Formats: sequence, C-alpha cells, structure tokens
Amino acid sequence: MRAFFRSALVLAGIAIAACSPEHTTPPQPNIVLITIDALRADYLSYAGHPHHTSPTLDALARDNVVFTHAVTSFPGTTASMPSLMTGLFPNFEGIEEWKKSTHHGFNDFESPGESERQGISSNLRMLAEILRDHGYTTLGFHTNPNVSIANNFNQGFDEYQEFIGYLKRQRETRSHHFIGSYPPANVVIRRVLARLDAGLDRPVFLWIHLMEPHSPYLPPDHLARKFPRSYTRLSDLEVNETLYHLLYTQQGNLGAAQRYPSPKDRGIDRETLIDHVRGLYEGEIRFCDRQLNRLFKALQEHSLWDNSLVMVTADHGEEFLDHGFVTHHLISGLKEELIRIPLILKLPSGKPAGKKIDALVRMVDFAPTILDFVGLEEEAAGMDGVSLRPMIEGLDPPALTAYYSTINFGLVRDSRWKYRLFKQPEKGSEPKEELFDIIADPMEQTNLSADRADVLLRMRGEFQSHVEHLLGRATPVEGGTTLSADEIDPETAERLEALGYVTND
Repeated sequence: MRAFFRSALVLAGIAIAACSPEHTTPPQPNIVLITIDALRADYLSYAGHPHHTSPTLDALARDNVVFTHAVTSFPGTTASMPSLMTGLFPNFEGIEEWKKSTHHGFNDFESPGESERQGISSNLRMLAEILRDHGYTTLGFHTNPNVSIANNFNQGFDEYQEFIGYLKRQRETRSHHFIGSYPPANVVIRRVLARLDAGLDRPVFLWIHLMEPHSPYLPPDHLARKFPRSYTRLSDLEVNETLYHLLYTQQGNLGAAQRYPSPKDRGIDRETLIDHVRGLYEGEIRFCDRQLNRLFKALQEHSLWDNSLVMVTADHGEEFLDHGFVTHHLISGLKEELIRIPLILKLPSGKPAGKKIDALVRMVDFAPTILDFVGLEEEAAGMDGVSLRPMIEGLDPPALTAYYSTINFGLVRDSRWKYRLFKQPEKGSEPKEELFDIIADPMEQTNLSADRADVLLRMRGEFQSHVEHLLGRATPVEGGTTLSADEIDPETAERLEALGYVTND
C-alpha cells in the first residue's frame, strides 16, 4: 500500500510539473520563407561585396546563421521553386525540348493525360501542404508569373496573393511595358503587413517571393545612382532595352532581339553598358533590403519574430558577362554565378547566433531543415535533401553533393569539384565533359578533365547514379488535378517578355 501511494505521489508530481510554466510546451514556431528572385550570393555586402548593398541582411546574417556555400537546384524560377518546396531534385531526363509543360522539371509526377498541361503536377506534395495538414495557416505572396495559380503553385496555401489589380492598373497607365512588369517589393510588403494586422489565430507559414533584383533593373530614382559605376548617357529604360537585345540575341531569338536597340545602335560598348546595369542591379538589391527591414520590424511589433524560423534565400543567381552572357538562362552551362545563392537562417530560439557555415548545402536541403526545426522531420523522409540542423548545431557537416540534369547539361557539384556534361554535342562528335577545381579556379577557366581522370571518372559515375535515381523514383498515385493546356494569355505573355522569357519569335 505504501508503495502504491509513493507511486501515486510521484505521478502527481510529474503531472504538476508538466503543467507548471517552466514545463509548458512552447507554441509551434512560425515559418517565414523569403525568396528573392535573381539574387547573386556575392552581391550582398555581408558576403564581401565592395558596395553596401544589404544592411538589413547584413545584420540578419551577423546575428544568426549564414551559409556561404549554398547552391540552387536550377538556374530559373520554374524548376528551382518546386524543388525548394518539395525537397526534390528536378528531373529533365527524357525531355527533348523546352515547352510550357516541361519547364517545371517534375513531369514524372504527372497523372496520365497531364503530359501537355501547364505548371507543376498536383501530385507533388508541397511544403505548404505538409504544414497546413499540421495546423499551420499558409499564406503566399508572389510576384512572378512562373509561380502563379495558373501554374498550380498555390496548392497547399490557404491564401495566395497575385497582385492582379496592381498589374492591371499599371497596364492602363504606364508609358513602357518594362514599367510595372512585376509588383515592387514595397507593394508586396505593404500587403503582407496588412495581412499581419488582420491577425492570426494559428502558427503561420508565410512565403514571400520578391522580384527585385530581377530584370528589368529599374530601382527607384534615389537608388539608381547610389553605387559608384561608370554610368552612361542613356536613361535606365534605354539601358534595359539594350540589355534585352543582348539577352534575346544570346538565346538565338532574333525576332525578339530586333525589338530592342543593340549596343551599336546606342553607340555604346557591351562592357560599359553592363557596368551601368550592375549599378542598377545593386540599387534594386538595396531597395529590396529596405523593404525587408519594414517586414522584420512588423514581425517584431506583432510579437511574431522571436518564435519564428526565418529563412532568406534566392531562386538562382544572375550573369553580368562573367562568361559572356547576361541575366540567367541555361545556355551558359550552370556557371557559378547562376547556381550560387544566399542562405540566412534565424532560428526560433535565436541560437546559435553569429554562426557561419562554409560547407556546401543545397536547395533540396531547405525544406527538410524547416520541417526538422518545427518538429515534423518525419515528413522529410522521402525527400532528396537532408536537414541542416545537425550542421547548425555543431556536428561535423556531411559531404553533400549537388546534382543537375537539364535538357542540355548534366552537372555534379561538390565542395571542390564541378563536373559538366554537354548532353547535346555538335553533330558527329562525342558528348563533351569538363572538370573544374572550383576552389583553385572559381571562374571555371581551366578544364582539368584530361589531367584528373580519377576525379572525372568518379563524378561521371555519380551523375549516372543520379540519372538512375531520377528515372527510378516512384510516381505518386493517380489523382492530381489536370490543368488547362490553353495557350498563355496575352497579359501573362507580355509580362514574361518584360522579364526576359520570350521563347518564340
């Protein structure tokens, strides 16, 4: 009997302790995911850029966890964003041409009969769906037509805002089709703040996709001349027009290129033009950074900041004639300026603070990391990525490898080596392979494929294994919603051209 009473008292004590304030289960963390379109990792001042482009992100990086060696899954929004949201590598194996039904890189997840539909398959299980199923309010604010409702990117979101009214008003009043081609960051953040003011009754997953500094590069006037560059006599609109001549010429789309004056027509050389462009790009980064400062202050004012996991990253990088190309298209072969992206993480606990991690991490690791920190790590079991939490908490980082398989190129990228396979060599020739030591040769100038046959053979095998993985991964059961295969509407087509995405003359 005494033993019984002792046991009862112990159990009662445990129950009382569990109910006491110091043992109260903390609320589920909020998640704030910010993706910034076309933001090169090396153009942020905390990463060593010589111009002070990003004071807000500098402070966030200084006080939290910054990854210096993060890479995207694809050098474009269409496939990188579904990769981030699913933790899966895109798959372009077996795809022979780019068309609206192939750009998102997950055709192997389609239901029968979906082969010509636009956008991503609803058979993909997205991060928003996972979080909504576990009690989160899911809010999306996007500014890129490639991640629109028409492309099925809203799956899993309770609310998904596309700024259609803003775009309509711009079309009615603007003097040039570059103006208002996407809602600027101040418009987006104002809408986000209004939604926060309306209140939240559950933990929130908030995804904000901002277009600055995507082309056309048109920062506000007070930032267009902020950074020291050899600015030309041309207006910023004229500079962007001539940039688009270069952009469409490099794509081989001469019909689109002829709609814009060439550098020769403008009486300017390419290098001077791009020097001006870089200054505008920096101005757009600074503008975006200021709007993030507004957002972060609002999260603090709403008492959401401390218990939020905040992740800031980009969908891909950008090119400024680093290897002879501009903006961000596949023809340059996945160069470093395209695949390197920033990654900053603020944890709900605020610890560890001021931590810098130099190991290679991949976009497919982002969703597993988020799920791990909110106690849903089992939901990442089928993903290609791994949680970065052990690395953040001080354990030895795993040796991660990034893989890319596009229509034109195969790529394997580890912490030192970069293997590139040209899938479509010139007629009559064998597939071409390249190998670069990225540590010694970050600009990829010296092909070591003939000198390091051992590394080449190993990485060729890794790429072949990745292809086998892509071809063999299981397709989810039938049941996705088939989307319309109608042609892109004229308004969306106009927006895509203004963003540099014309694919047909």
